[in-house]
Amino acid sequence: MDRKLTIISENFENEKTGERVEGVTIIVDGMLKQVLEIIINNGNQYDNNVSIISDALVKGLDEIRKNL
Repeated sequence: MDRKLTIISENFENEKTGERVEGVTIIVDGMLKQVLEIIINNGNQYDNNVSIISDALVKGLDEIRKNL
């Protein structure tokens, strides 16, 4: 099973404040695409990949925070 995940990180600067922030892009392909399709097709809670990834990220970060 290919568990590879492609994530691209870029730095951006707010033109007004000069603050530097990190932008993260997640490439939805391979196993990730298959899992997201299964989730969308087998339930009515999620309409798209963004909503699934957002929920997974928030829940995952909360779990990490609890374990600190």
